[in-house]
Amino acid sequence: MQVKQITPETLPAVRPKLIRFLNLHGDKRITRQGIRWLERLQAEKLNQKGDVILVAVEQKKLTGLLAISDYGRKESIVVVHRQHRQKKTGINLISEILKRVDKCYGRVALDNVPSLKMCFAMGMVGFKIIEGPTGKPTLWLGLGNWKKEDVE
Repeated sequence: MQVKQITPETLPAVRPKLIRFLNLHGDKRITRQGIRWLERLQAEKLNQKGDVILVAVEQKKLTGLLAISDYGRKESIVVVHRQHRQKKTGINLISEILKRVDKCYGRVALDNVPSLKMCFAMGMVGFKIIEGPTGKPTLWLGLGNWKKEDVE
């Protein structure tokens, strides 16, 4: 598996494939707001620290996607192809993100056990429960040099 970073130059060409991937493999857990963010993301935003899109590719096939905006405080998305779950694809993407930023945040609904397991396996720390965008109890998680104050 290779992990590649999407650049401002490559985003316009790959954006439709990324959105299709989210819709096919996101198990309806990616909010409409998150998908809309990716649809409208201005390519030059990927030059800002804390805004990163990574993809996992195996044999020229997209197997995973991780996208964060403002270190994950505004948006954070991790989706893995159904056939590549349990193969550490999500964990590899999260490991790679820390090579590019010193901290990252994410929000996971408490009923999304597979995503929580992945986050905890990476060493992410849950630090605050909120009501998520769909009304579900949702856990804020941090990794790296995170601070609770960053999200308050």
